[in-house]
Formats: sequence, C-alpha cells, structure tokens
Amino acid sequence: MSKPKELSFFISELNWGLGLDWYASRFDRRIAVRGESSPHYTNLPRFTGVASRLHECCPDARLIYLVRDPIERLLSHWVHACGSGYETREMVPTLANPESPYICRSKYWMQLQPFLELFDRSQIEILTQEEMRSEREETMRKAFRFVGVDERFSSDEFGREWERSNAKSGGKYRFLNSTVRLPGLRAFDERFDRLPESLRWMVERIVHDPGKPLRPKPELPPSLLERIRDCFVEDVTALQEFAGREFSGWKRY
Repeated sequence: MSKPKELSFFISELNWGLGLDWYASRFDRRIAVRGESSPHYTNLPRFTGVASRLHECCPDARLIYLVRDPIERLLSHWVHACGSGYETREMVPTLANPESPYICRSKYWMQLQPFLELFDRSQIEILTQEEMRSEREETMRKAFRFVGVDERFSSDEFGREWERSNAKSGGKYRFLNSTVRLPGLRAFDERFDRLPESLRWMVERIVHDPGKPLRPKPELPPSLLERIRDCFVEDVTALQEFAGREFSGWKRY
C-alpha cells in the first residue's frame, strides 16, 4: 500500500496538481501489486471527475468499495463532524436535508455510478465493514483474491481497528482541528497527507486513542429515522443487486 495510505491524488482540489511522478513516488515500485485507500474518491457532489482521472491513468485498476450500513455511516459522520468542531448546526433539520453531505456520502450506488460508466463491472468489488468485523479472515481472503495476491497471507494487524468515531470526538482531536484552521496553519492541514509516514503516525498516535471506548451515537427521532431510511431504500437495493447478496446487518432497508 502507498505511504501515506490515503493519497487523494485523483481529486483536482487536493493532490492532482502534484503530478503523476509524485503519485508514483508514494509506492514501492519493486512490488507488482500496489494500492491506496482514499475515502474522498466517492464524495459526490463535493469532488467530481475522480473516476475519469483514475481511468485515464490506471484503466486496468481493480477497485474495492468498502461500505457500511448507510445510517450507521451517517451517524458516525455526524459524530466526527461535531467532535472536530466542523458541524455546529442542529441535528434534526441538518440530517433531514436529502442533499446534505451526510445523506449523499451514504448513497453508495449513486457514488459508484461514475466508476461504472468507465470501468468493467469485473473490476469493482463491494465489501462491507460488517463483513470485515464478523468474517475478518474470509473477507480479507476475498479481497486478496480480487486484487490478485496471495490469499493465504495473514497478519496480526487484521485485528486492529483504527480511525473510529471515538478517536475523532475527543478534546485532543477537536483542539488539533481547531488549531490547524488558524491563519498560517491551514497549509499544514491541507498537506498533512504529504508528510513523512513517521511524522504522520506520531501525530495520529497523539490525537487518536484506539483503546478509548466508543462514543455513543445520537438517537434519531423515529420520524427522522424513517425519513432518512426512505432516502436509502432504492440505493441499497441496487447496490445489493450489483454485489449479488444482501448485506448482513443491513436489516432496515
């Protein structure tokens, strides 16, 4: 995998301007199969054109889309945004807006459309976070088979969970996010993923505490929960048909 893990290269507003040489330099060229993981590649309508740039540079790429229950993802997104100080609006009217980023990011079938227009369906695999938790070894082997590496590979790291909502809701995280948005430090925030891996890891360990208990997600009023659920029914149905299975734990759609 690349160093850092999330390159966000194919996003014009972020690292696209650094050029292909910069992108290539993030990988060990001695390795035949290389990959990266950038959640913002499926962040419509905020970032557009990702699929076309990716296809232009890597037409034979294999794409793994890791998803989770849409409402659970939405709630984690909300906790993260509030915990970091980015979100200060009232929850109910904000989440009730079907055009909000909280809703859009969870419409996985919609987010997948630009990639389906350019890549063959055999180049796209859907995995779920729920499968990663309940069937970790089997799901990892499925991913390895899909990308064409040794599916027998195993690691103690498979058992670690990182970047959880609890880690992004504490005082240290809020303080860091507030600090880097101050004049003169915005460039550090925008270029954090370009720092050396050792420095990024040091900052991550200071801010994120993987042993900290999960922060409870907010309770949605029944009327709002039903309204949000209705936003996802068709999207979830289409995604499950594409994947050829119903996703375990996604019971409310």
